[in-house]
Amino acid sequence: MTSEPKTCHSTSSSLGFSTRAIHVGSEPHLSASRGVTPALDLSTTYSQGKIGATQFEYSRSSNPTRLALERQLASLEGADVLLEKNLKEQGLEDEGPAALALSSGSASTALVVQGIVGSNGHIVSVADVYGGTSRFMTKVASILSGVTTTFVDMSYRDSESTGKGPRGGETDQERSAREDQEIVDRVEASITPETKLIWAETPTNPMLSLVPIRLLASIAQKKGIPLCIDNTFSSTYLTQPLLLGATVVVGSSTKYIGGHSDVIGGYVVTSDPALLSKFRFLQNAGGAVPSPHDCWLLIRSLKTLALRVRQHSINGLAVARFLHEVGVPSGLVRDVNYPGLNRGASETRSQRRERELAWSHLSPHAKKYFEQQGFSLDSGGGFPMGGMVSFHIKSPIDDKNQLQASESTDTSERFLEGLELFALAESLGGVESLAELPMKMTHAGVDPSQRSLLGIDAELVRLSVGIEDVDDLLADLERSLRAAVSSTSPRVRN
Repeated sequence: MTSEPKTCHSTSSSLGFSTRAIHVGSEPHLSASRGVTPALDLSTTYSQGKIGATQFEYSRSSNPTRLALERQLASLEGADVLLEKNLKEQGLEDEGPAALALSSGSASTALVVQGIVGSNGHIVSVADVYGGTSRFMTKVASILSGVTTTFVDMSYRDSESTGKGPRGGETDQERSAREDQEIVDRVEASITPETKLIWAETPTNPMLSLVPIRLLASIAQKKGIPLCIDNTFSSTYLTQPLLLGATVVVGSSTKYIGGHSDVIGGYVVTSDPALLSKFRFLQNAGGAVPSPHDCWLLIRSLKTLALRVRQHSINGLAVARFLHEVGVPSGLVRDVNYPGLNRGASETRSQRRERELAWSHLSPHAKKYFEQQGFSLDSGGGFPMGGMVSFHIKSPIDDKNQLQASESTDTSERFLEGLELFALAESLGGVESLAELPMKMTHAGVDPSQRSLLGIDAELVRLSVGIEDVDDLLADLERSLRAAVSSTSPRVRN
């Protein structure tokens, strides 16, 4: 077992996000050359002056460049300070960063499920989950390890659609408490003696629903079950789930962390010393580690994460507002999903609650920045909350049941293939804008009945809004939308 250098928690905890992003892991005094950028260490093995007395022994186990990235991630997720507190309380020694870098986001998912759920365990997962996560849980862990998964609605569902409107004499506060309790009841009803993990992502992929992290954390603590949050869509800049009560955070660093569509990676962060030790063992034993060069690229990218996510978010809000304020009234778009969108008079109660939840999930540094830019919870049009937007394009099918059963993607495909600046591609979080059709792309492997239940149909389009000039993006969307919808011929119903 290699010994790791102590993580300088106390020297970084009071610094701002961007300051830590640039300096933690890149300290010149830790470099042999005193460079301001960590060295790219490509060595696979390291000379030992004395048997066992070495910081590094084999690059799969630990590598200087990967260690720098893991220190950086631990600091930005707020995990380093929490870990230091837990170590002191438990009388344990610091053995390294509270973050682990993996070769992909899927590898991070696999490591957490293996490390916490093991064999024949049970997972309670948010229903609207990334297709790759659903695939691993239902088609890999289930077959290889006997793991079972129950998918649960963890969001504030529309009372209009569920028939659970206000009760006689019920105040807004009482109704909110009841809606919270309904989420608690749905989650707790799914927990069995074999349940080892509660899993959620927020915003979800691709419907961009939010789950109340603090509420889920209270359930997890009460039941003694770890809560894992996939933070890929928000990134560590917008949301820090560990500070909201989560036990573990995972993410695909391919997305906003990398930000340039040139590196595949994943990460796991926890401040629980026992889990961290188990995860480190699995990281080494399983060997799904990123190359030193990939780590070096991610270190580079994290230094500009705040700048990029701010612009992604501002552009994302502008796109969501355009789709809602122009696309819907013009008959081009049915509805828009964006956590920070303020729909004004047309806003439903659940949309209002999700917007409030989005504001409460903003990290202190993100909220401070957006407030400085003049945004607030009730800003006209909304506030920036990431670069992900999804919407249902308008097609000739008006009947909801027919729409859910339809496999025809003519209108959405015309729109997607007519875009010029938005590339038709999977993935997200890069500086360039992307657009995709979840039903046939990222979520093609999800059971069709589950897709239909979630609203992932032939009309649903997902956008990853980049950091280009927003006027150019809006013009591209409007031109392609009008061309796609206007060329649609009415469909004859049976």
